[in-house]
Amino acid sequence: MEIKVAFFDMDGTLIKENSWDLIYKSIGLETSPYLKDYLEGKISYRKLVELDVGYWKINGRDVKRSMIESLVKKVSIKEDAHIITNRLKKYGIKLVMVTAGLYEFAEYVGRELGFDRIYANKFLYDKNGLIMDVIIEVEPLHKYKLIEKYLNENGLEANNAISVGDTLYDESMFRATAYGFLLDEKDNTKVNGKEYKIKSLVQLFQHINMD
Repeated sequence: MEIKVAFFDMDGTLIKENSWDLIYKSIGLETSPYLKDYLEGKISYRKLVELDVGYWKINGRDVKRSMIESLVKKVSIKEDAHIITNRLKKYGIKLVMVTAGLYEFAEYVGRELGFDRIYANKFLYDKNGLIMDVIIEVEPLHKYKLIEKYLNENGLEANNAISVGDTLYDESMFRATAYGFLLDEKDNTKVNGKEYKIKSLVQLFQHINMD
């Protein structure tokens, strides 16, 4: 089995923060009141994001492009994210990010770590920088679709891929690749089956031999 591509989640995996939580905290609101409906299958992820934007506006918080761009500067990339991505690139492995976070955050993190492809969600803004629409490319519970798309477009198979995430939102990634790695730094996330549990990103190399 030859590993040719590594798929990574972003929030909590490559960076310390959750990018959506950064937005909520910056405007003084709690986490989305609609998340439960999405997780129960009552609404789509697109609807969830649309409701969130409406919720911000109802509460007098207009989230602008400039504010999101300023939040990107507060992101902390994990030190071992640099270590692991550098080593994977050394062996010619492609790096692909699959995140339900916003593209502004993903583009910054991907540029810093040298990612080859980024799948993320985007806001569309009007001339005043206010949110007017959303483009959903990644649904948290269906990340496997982007993995299958990438593999098909590049003539690869699941046996050529590994995936790394930090929550069970990433479980579909684990099922779509030869190896799945659940980053559980606090040892409080249940392993459901196929994935390996690791406490740091560099522990990945204890399970796969790149030499």
